[in-house]
Amino acid sequence: MEQLSYSSRCALVVDLIKRLRERGSWCGETHLQKALFILQDISKSNFGYKFVIYKHGPYSFEFSSELTAMRAAGIIEFQFPREGYGPSIQVTPFGERIYNVNKQNIERYVATNKFLAEWFAASDVRHLEKVATAYYVTKKNPRDPAIERARKLNSLKPHVDIPAAEQAVRIVDEKRKEARQQLGADAA
Repeated sequence: MEQLSYSSRCALVVDLIKRLRERGSWCGETHLQKALFILQDISKSNFGYKFVIYKHGPYSFEFSSELTAMRAAGIIEFQFPREGYGPSIQVTPFGERIYNVNKQNIERYVATNKFLAEWFAASDVRHLEKVATAYYVTKKNPRDPAIERARKLNSLKPHVDIPAAEQAVRIVDEKRKEARQQLGADAA
């Protein structure tokens, strides 16, 4: 499996940020973490990000470091539009140039980025945590019934009660089915 270059991965993240923001998303790191986790799975790609269950669901320390590097390089910037909230991530003019130079290298991911932006744009952190953790559990236990996956989600995130966990698992099942229909048989 071919790995994307650093500049192509940056372009991929820029594309995702742009699509989320076009749909009115806050576009914080949590949105990007959860979307990249699912993007890697749906596209059957390895961007070099290992995800573990952390405070708010699947999280990649490698991806967090890459976001920090992208900010330091001037590809993205953090804005703080509302006091008491984390940063909203925005693409800089330099980030647009990186994107334009690498656009062809990420073509195969554009439809998946659109799908994920539509899915996640209106979501808050609590919803993203539930759904991404449900996706994580489903990925690890694809043949388990929904209620069993909901129990596993609840054991990882005890503040998510069983009915909410079951609803999140059903959303994931529906979205994985949609991804296969919209993006091709290999997706999800």
